Amino acid sequence: MIVLKDSTYSQNFKFMPRSCNITSMVFKDELANVEHEIENPVLVTEKYWMQFQEDLTFEFLIDGRTYNLTCFDGANVVYRDKIMCTNQSISTYTINQGVYVAHATSNEFIIYD
Repeated sequence: MIVLKDSTYSQNFKFMPRSCNITSMVFKDELANVEHEIENPVLVTEKYWMQFQEDLTFEFLIDGRTYNLTCFDGANVVYRDKIMCTNQSISTYTINQGVYVAHATSNEFIIYD
């Protein structure tokens, strides 16, 4: 899984496809079921990994959503992955941020014999 921030950040990520000739990348929003395509992306190879030549601002990324990434070499699929978009730090990530508030209790109870 790739973790990215929303569209206000310029960012990059590494991935390892089966082919180094990627003609298009499709990001599919799982919630809205909308596809965003990057045709002929400018990628560079670093050892076994590929990444964009420079950091990009992915205008379609929305905080709290997940995306399916599919990379194509012509008509052939050469890479698939899932992208999670969040502005939270990963070490303290919670799906319930700002939604769930824990009830504070002293947990006192009485046992009768």
